Amino acid sequence: MIESEGDAWFMRNRDKIGLSDPVGDALEELAITPTSVLEVGAADGWRLAKLRDKYGCKIVGIDPSMAACNAAVARAVPMYQMTANGLPADDRSVDLLIYGFCLYLTDPDDWMRIASEGDRVLRDGGHIVVHDFADTGPYAKPYKHHPALLSYHFDFAQLWACHPFYEAVSRDMIDREWVTVLKKSTNAIPVWP
Repeated sequence: MIESEGDAWFMRNRDKIGLSDPVGDALEELAITPTSVLEVGAADGWRLAKLRDKYGCKIVGIDPSMAACNAAVARAVPMYQMTANGLPADDRSVDLLIYGFCLYLTDPDDWMRIASEGDRVLRDGGHIVVHDFADTGPYAKPYKHHPALLSYHFDFAQLWACHPFYEAVSRDMIDREWVTVLKKSTNAIPVWP
């Protein structure tokens, strides 16, 4: 069901994709220069192409929409039709992981696996960016475009922020949306003799 809604979302929004980039703005403001980027909810790869062109970094994206993955070919962006609970990257292989306004349609039963997968692929010293609704939640409501799906409103950055390896380094609200940047540091827990 989520794959068909992924295609429907992409078709509804393809003319609006990339008109603004609060994630890119946050990266620039924080002077984050990635070398390897994985974006979850990458749409047609527009942001990944922009990051590759600006930083010369390696890129890969995932999206539940096959139409979006096919459109990414024109941008020479490697894409996989997948969801956030399994990521196509080796352990500790990326230094920037972006969740591009997609977690609100994930199943709560998958949230711990999503957080675990993100942690698995992120290098020490790397960053996670979570772009999503700025609601006080948690709550769920029927998704207006597909009432059989629930839209979850929750501060998804908390999936990582509750772990001592992760520290929020930036959090901005833009048009009722949060862009939260977290940094991973495995040295956050001191080892006592």
